[in-house]
Amino acid sequence: MALTFWQRLRLRLGGVVYLEHRTRPGWSGSIPFYAKKCPEHGVFEDYPHGYGERLDCPQCAQERRAYIESQVEDVLHG
Repeated sequence: MALTFWQRLRLRLGGVVYLEHRTRPGWSGSIPFYAKKCPEHGVFEDYPHGYGERLDCPQCAQERRAYIESQVEDVLHG
C-alpha cells in the first residue's frame, strides 16, 4: 500500500486515515477502507467491523486464532 505524504502525516497525527471505498465479490455495495498502525505489526488496511466499527490488524487476528486453537487442542487432547 502506497500512502501519499498527506495520508502518512494524517496517519501519524490521528492514527487512522481513509483510503477509498471498495466493493468485494459478493458484497451489495461499497464500504470505506482505512489504514491504521498496529503497534506490533505496523501499518495495515481494513474496513470497519461490528457495532464499534473496529479496524482489526490481520496479523493480530491470525495470532489470536492460532492461540485459541492451541488452547482448544490442549483442552480436548489434554
